[in-house]
Amino acid sequence: MYKLSKNLKSKFSIQHVDDNTVLIKDLSNQYNKYISITNDAENVVEYLTKAGILNKKRRLFYIDTEGDVDELVHDGNGTFIKFKTGFNNEDEFYRSING
Repeated sequence: MYKLSKNLKSKFSIQHVDDNTVLIKDLSNQYNKYISITNDAENVVEYLTKAGILNKKRRLFYIDTEGDVDELVHDGNGTFIKFKTGFNNEDEFYRSING
């Protein structure tokens, strides 16, 4: 994991990156000190933008602790805007991007 933001309080893994989408997976749980991506959305978007992973073209999706795949809408410059409902699970996400 990159150390580009001392504000980042969540922990996640990058599952997929292509020209249009990024998918990350929340690694927070009851056994570690990290907060969820949902509760750290602003820092996650900032971090991934500074790391060069997010840009204006790429949409950011995340697998939450329940296994749902939702979207963190961002402005492409490191600012989180809102949450958007995505997919019921990871398989649905992959089917949607693979046609």
